[in-house]
Amino acid sequence: MSTLWAVDAGGSTTTATGPGGRSRRGSVNPASVGAQRAEGALRSLFADLAARLPGGAGLGWIATATLDPVDPERELDRLRALAADAGLRGRAVVSNDALPWLVAPPLAGRGAVVVCGTGSGFLARNGADAPTRVGGCEYLGSDEGSAFDIGLAGLRAAVRARDGRGPGTALAEAFRPTPALLARDLAARAFPKADVAALAPVVCRAWLEGDEVAASIVARAVDELVVGVAAAARSAGLEDEYLVAAGGGVLRGNPELLTELDWALRAALPVSGLVPVPDPDEAVLAALTACVRDGDIVLPPGLDGACAWLLDLTPDRAAPGPTAPERAVPAPEPPATGNGDARAAVLPEPRAAGPASTAPVAVGLCLAAWGGAGLDAAVAAAVEARVDAVDLPTDSTSGLVDADRWARDADYRAQLRAALRPVAVTCVSNSRDTQLLLGPHGPHTDPVLRGSPDQKRAHALRHALNAVRIAADLGAAQVRLMLGVPDLARWLSWWHSEVGWDDNVAAWREAAEPVLDLAAEHGVELLVEPHPKQVAHDPPSTRALLDAVADHRASVRVCLDVANIAATGHDPLGCVRGWGLDLGAAHAKDLQRWTGPGLPTGAGWSRYGPGPAIRFRALGSGDLPWPALVAALLDEGFTGVLYVEHEDALLPRRQSVANSVRLLRALLPDSQPQGRTW
Repeated sequence: MSTLWAVDAGGSTTTATGPGGRSRRGSVNPASVGAQRAEGALRSLFADLAARLPGGAGLGWIATATLDPVDPERELDRLRALAADAGLRGRAVVSNDALPWLVAPPLAGRGAVVVCGTGSGFLARNGADAPTRVGGCEYLGSDEGSAFDIGLAGLRAAVRARDGRGPGTALAEAFRPTPALLARDLAARAFPKADVAALAPVVCRAWLEGDEVAASIVARAVDELVVGVAAAARSAGLEDEYLVAAGGGVLRGNPELLTELDWALRAALPVSGLVPVPDPDEAVLAALTACVRDGDIVLPPGLDGACAWLLDLTPDRAAPGPTAPERAVPAPEPPATGNGDARAAVLPEPRAAGPASTAPVAVGLCLAAWGGAGLDAAVAAAVEARVDAVDLPTDSTSGLVDADRWARDADYRAQLRAALRPVAVTCVSNSRDTQLLLGPHGPHTDPVLRGSPDQKRAHALRHALNAVRIAADLGAAQVRLMLGVPDLARWLSWWHSEVGWDDNVAAWREAAEPVLDLAAEHGVELLVEPHPKQVAHDPPSTRALLDAVADHRASVRVCLDVANIAATGHDPLGCVRGWGLDLGAAHAKDLQRWTGPGLPTGAGWSRYGPGPAIRFRALGSGDLPWPALVAALLDEGFTGVLYVEHEDALLPRRQSVANSVRLLRALLPDSQPQGRTW
């Protein structure tokens, strides 16, 4: 029996379902997030699927809002190439994101579909002929009744109320810092669609609280959805009663709005019932299951070549890499010599943004080590090291990115994008400012910000939210944040006390809620890095944290730093195993443990708790078994980025990074391995 898999790619998030459950990424729609970020998310998702399929082969369905049924060939070629390059084999259906709802039971090919998410669209079929499509031509031409439409109408109503052109509304105080400033900020963004759509929940909340202006916006949106269904049904020749399948983020998140739509459809059209679609990926899988016959996919009459296409996934198609215009790269810092002189450095050729290779695991570089040296020096170092990706820190203590200026200055945002053009930013991080969200709030964190606990928490939350927004703006699929820990002593058990580490986990979930919400709205994945100063400090506490956020729509995964966990006595190989799809990225540095009597001498030694002193080194200079660790990552099906993290106090960072990158390149496959052939 063939293994089945399904991908639902909407305007904000993309979900894959297959063996091992679900995995999520951000949007793969270039109109929502830009070409580089869209392609990176899709490439990563396909690689995850291939790793979970036996031999990488199966039968699949890709339902995507990016497909234009009028001119599908370019998108079909792109999907075929990316899927095959990631190791996917077999056959797959490609359609727009609404068709599976029509094909799956209970509609089973007859009825109408309304999609109300970031955008909107409508589909109908009479049970025999090809479906008819209405709308779905992006927000400049359609998308009436969608989250974008509701959010834009709400923002405009708020601006009009503030300047006296429109009636008063609670929306005038709901958008921060002011509706006018927010509108200007959104207009300056290259891809504002998802950000405008993220305003829709604010409008719906105001409607439910009795605001008349918000109510009129929602009523108009419902009317538009009814008009779209009517037009699609009329075009398809649906005359007798029919079912309507309805879904999308707006309707899933607002059951009251779904009820309003149900009433409006039944009142205006011969609709016998509304079928909610709470899990689009399950609907895609149900549609695929309904079309599988004798180990192959057989589409209903009128679909193949009209609104759905069958792809044969073959391994001889290379995925096209993203391109970007070349720019002059700042000279990398000169290497240090024994007498302190500087030697002339050879300037490498600038590279286009995007991964440099199609290897299963990419080699990245954390730019935090260049804190104080400036962003140009950090970018030049990454170019010189010829890594595939970078982690960009936004800590105010590093001086590489001014997140507060980024939030208010459109010119600075454009400058930052230009400065980062030679590299692929796949992760944005913050480890210092965001630590103040949960603390500690005493003198330990005064070097980051002096102030009261409330001031420190506000500072941390602002920087965490800005990191998510910066990631979305730069096209980075992931954001890595360290949010601190309320009480490190809770790992001890105190006599007759019921307080434990679970209380820290609960506090993390509560404090992180706004960050999780924003990450979900922008389609950015949140990475949690286990560290002795964090709530997630070892494998069990990290799994407890993942369990605590499993019900949230945001994607939360692990950035594994084996050296951090091994520094507290855990088995390094044991740290790697068992994460499965929860492993989203990893850090690479080596570790030395002090075994002698007394205190160690030399640079870089520190304590990670009551155990012996440790210090971090470049790969190959410490005690960790990196050949076995890399093999374990590959055995686990890891397909993310393995970031080199320079913290070696004995080697210049340029030499340390070069040594580490060279070792990883030698240990990692540079393409899909063929396996044993005899």
